[in-house]
Formats: sequence, C-alpha cells, structure tokens
Amino acid sequence: MVSLCAAVVLVAATHADAQSIVLTDVTAGSGLDAFSHNPNALAVPGLLEWTMGGIGVADFNGDGWPDILVPRGGVSTDRLFINQGKGTFVNEAAARGVAAVHAGNGVSCADFDGDGDVDIFLTSFGTATDNLGQVGRHRLYRNDGGAFTDVAVALGVAATSPVVSTAAGAAWGDLELDGDLDLAVCGYSASANGNRVFRNDGGAFTDITGAGFAVQGTWGFQPLWVDTTADGFPELLIAADFQTSRALRNQRNGTLALATEEFGMGVDRNGMGICVGDFDRNGAVDTYVTSIFSDVPPPAGFNGNTLYLNQGTGVCVQDAEARGCVDGGWGWGAVAVDLDLDGWEDIVEVNGRNGGEWIGEAEYVYRNEGGVFTRLGAQTGLALAADARCVATLDFDRDGDLDLLVLVNSGPLKLYRNDTPRAGRRWLVLELGGGAGTRCAPHGLGAVVTCEVEGSAEIVRRWVHSGSGFQSSSEPVVHLGVDASAGDKVARARLTVAWPSGQTTVYPDIALDARHVIAAPSCADVNGDGAVGAPDVAAVLAAWGATDRAQRAMRAADVQADGVVDARDVTAVLAQWGR
Repeated sequence: MVSLCAAVVLVAATHADAQSIVLTDVTAGSGLDAFSHNPNALAVPGLLEWTMGGIGVADFNGDGWPDILVPRGGVSTDRLFINQGKGTFVNEAAARGVAAVHAGNGVSCADFDGDGDVDIFLTSFGTATDNLGQVGRHRLYRNDGGAFTDVAVALGVAATSPVVSTAAGAAWGDLELDGDLDLAVCGYSASANGNRVFRNDGGAFTDITGAGFAVQGTWGFQPLWVDTTADGFPELLIAADFQTSRALRNQRNGTLALATEEFGMGVDRNGMGICVGDFDRNGAVDTYVTSIFSDVPPPAGFNGNTLYLNQGTGVCVQDAEARGCVDGGWGWGAVAVDLDLDGWEDIVEVNGRNGGEWIGEAEYVYRNEGGVFTRLGAQTGLALAADARCVATLDFDRDGDLDLLVLVNSGPLKLYRNDTPRAGRRWLVLELGGGAGTRCAPHGLGAVVTCEVEGSAEIVRRWVHSGSGFQSSSEPVVHLGVDASAGDKVARARLTVAWPSGQTTVYPDIALDARHVIAAPSCADVNGDGAVGAPDVAAVLAAWGATDRAQRAMRAADVQADGVVDARDVTAVLAQWGR
C-alpha cells in the first residue's frame, strides 16, 4: 500500500536526520534521457509485454567504466550505451553489433568463454507479429574486443522451451566448480518447460535440465546462483509466480535436487525479483524475494515480500514482516546494496501496476539498520512512482559508492547518482578474476569476500554471485562499505577471498577507499599466497586421500580437480614450482 504508518515515518525521519540516503536523478543530459522502453505487444505471447524489461551492466569495451545494454522490447533497436567517463553515455549498439530489432527482454552478463571480456546473454521472444512469439530466438553475444557476435544457435542456447516462446531472466554460475560458467534461464510458462540449465562444455553448451532435477510447473521470472549451504557449490534459486518459486540444492555431482520445502523457502505468493545478502550479519547468505502486497490480504498464501534468513545450513526462517520489508506494493526488481556505506546491505525495490491500489506507488529503499529495515521512498530522491520493472547497481562515476539504474516498462531509463553523505565511512570496490590459468570461474563467481576492520568487531561479507534483480544484471564488482564514523579513522583492513576452488587469498592490510583488481590463484598455488612451492606440497600431503569436495582443504589440494587428492596433485604442483 502507498501510505506509511506514523511509527515507521518517525523511525525513518529520526535515522535520516543522522545520515540521510541521498539519490540524485542525473538522467537529464546523460545521454540516457532519450531512451524509452517500447515493447511490441504483437511479438510476445498473450499479454506478457507488461512484464517486460531488462538491463545489463558491465565494462563491455574494457576501458574500466561500466556500460549499459538495454533491450527496447521490439519496436526499435536495442541500445548499448558506452560510458564516456564524465557522466555521459553514447549509444554504440550499431557499431558494436547489438542493434537488433526484436522483443528482447532478460539480460545476464558474464565472461562465459573466459577470454577476459564480458559477454551478453539476452532472452528474446523474437520478431513475430501474431501475438505468439517465436521459439529459439535468445541471443548470446560473444564479446571480441568490444564488438559482438551472436553465437546462441551455434553454442546451443538459443532455445529454452521447445514449444512456447518464453523469455525471462537468466544467470551464470559454476554448477560443477570446473571453472566454466553454466547458464540458468527462466521462462514464464508453467506448461512449456521453459526453465532450463545449460552446462558449459567449453566449445558449446549442453541442456542438462532433465539430468536429475526438474523445474517444470514453474512460472519462472528470475534465477540466481549462490551457495546457501556453505559447502562451496552454488544452489539454484528461482523467483516464480503463483507460489512456484523453487530452491534446488547442488548435489556436488553436476545435478540439482529440489529442496524448496527443506530450505523453508517458496512461500512467496507471487515471486518476481530476487536478491541475496547477509542482511542480519550472521555469516550466512539470506534471500529476498519480491511479491505483491495487497491492502486486503488474499484468501490464501503469503501477502507481500519474503525475507528468507539463512540459519547457516541453507535452512531459512521467513521474517519479512517483523524485519520491516514485507510491503513493497506490486514488487518487481530488487537489489542488495550498501547505499550509506555502513557495512549493512540495504534493499532497493522497484514496483508498479497501473491499476487499483498500486497506481502511483513509490519505489522503495529499505534501509538496513542492524538487521531491521526502515522503508524509505521519495525522501531519498528515488521519487519515480512509475510502473518500474528493473533496478541494477553500478558505480558509473567510479567514486566508490553504488548508483542505481531503474527501467520503467513502456517508459524511461533513469540514472540515480548516490550522493549519500559519507561522514567518515569508507569503501572498497573489487574486480575479481578467474578463468584461464586458475581453477575458478570468471569474475570470481562463487567466492565469498570477508572484510575485517582493525579495532572493530564487525565483519562484512559478500557472496559473489549472478542473478540478483529482475531480468537484469548489475555491474560485476564486489562492493563493501566500512563504517568508521564511531571511532578513529580506519587505518587497516584485512580482506579475505575464499575462492570456490577451496584456495584462499588474504590481504592483511588492504587500502580502503580504493578499487582493486584481484586475480584468483593459479591452479597449483594451493594455499593462495601467490607462489608455488613447498607450502603447497605440504597442503596436498595434509589432505592426502581426501574425496569430500564439501571440504575447502580437499578442494584446494585437488589441483587436478579429479575428485581425489593423490600423487597426481603433487606432480601438478611440482610442474609449476616457483611460478
């Protein structure tokens, strides 16, 4: 509902007086202001055009500044806005090979081929005009030095449902921890089997949806890969409509098993957007799913958003109402982002429905105040109140805090600069790398980053993952805020990167207020200290004979990644000695 109760207003105002969250609309003059999302209703099945909208953010041309890919929806060409590094963007879609006219929708960006530049997967309903859409029209734009080639058909990911045109969100993750990025794609049709998982086999993708798990009957909107069980292997979470959201446990053998009830998830009535973070700071990753909140509760099912608080093993307790984030109106996209750099991840949710009680409802910032949220709206500057679908994060001006992109269905693309006062608070932006020469997937997907600050008992963690949002993909960086306002200026911070390979990199004194590029350890650098030598042989010997891949020490010592620690791993270390 639109109105806030007096108690919430009082709490929000009191906290805002201390340090307000300030978002400034800087769309005008940015080069994004002429964009309008314009879905072609005749190119999509039924009435699905009103669910459409997607954003993809990454540094596509390799100049260090985040760029923006936005599908138009079918009436005109897609846009690729290249960041000029001075607060402005220029559309270079035609010159870079992505200016197609089609009913494009969900976007997920990652370096799927491990060549060092970011590729784009874009779901599409195609170009039909019969209100049915077309099967097999998804696009996988391989990035070759800033120019793109569609290789979806050649690599086997152009089609999801074999019978119905479906095109929702997508996400990349390393299902088997083999260093390749696999792809999950959602389809909004319960009977069309449009929710798919494709295994990356190097030269092509293999549809493994039927291999040991099933996601049929799921009105899928957005998938997300993240390790909720703390065994190193990512689970697959799916936000889906009509009480069909799913959680699938990674079996550590290349398959997934349905575990929704086991994990205490899936109670959201109309799951749409999804994001993850350690919202209560207990050391386990939590999940937030947007849904519909009605002033008059529905006769059955949960009313509003759900917050699944992970108890440490993947089993969750749903606590959205008590934590203050249940009512987001007709919710769509959501992202976890520390807007005020206090170390606690806030949630930004966009919403909209041009009808009933939801007309003109504001977008919301749920400010995280120690694990409990205060709902803020237009007072932050996020005064859109439109039929918004997507929100994505990026540091477009590279000033160390994260800014927001918001896309309105059949409407504009808005850019909000984060101008929140810092008042002694510090930040880190990390670009993690894996791929060639390592045992980790590109972007460090699957890693867990921990920051400990000298003189403070607080520990800030981030799970490096893909899939947060609604049919969108944020800039692939790790962002951490550090609250130093209560004491002396922070002098030292210890950063630990727990890679999915089991290797660990430690920076005992990492510079704050800085952007760092952190590469995954080489294959034979078992202890992650940057050199291959006697300590690595010792680590292999200490794990000799181990086969349990849920154990980090075993995965680190399994240099050959063949499932057992033995003489072949010692040989592999010796082959790279001194490197």
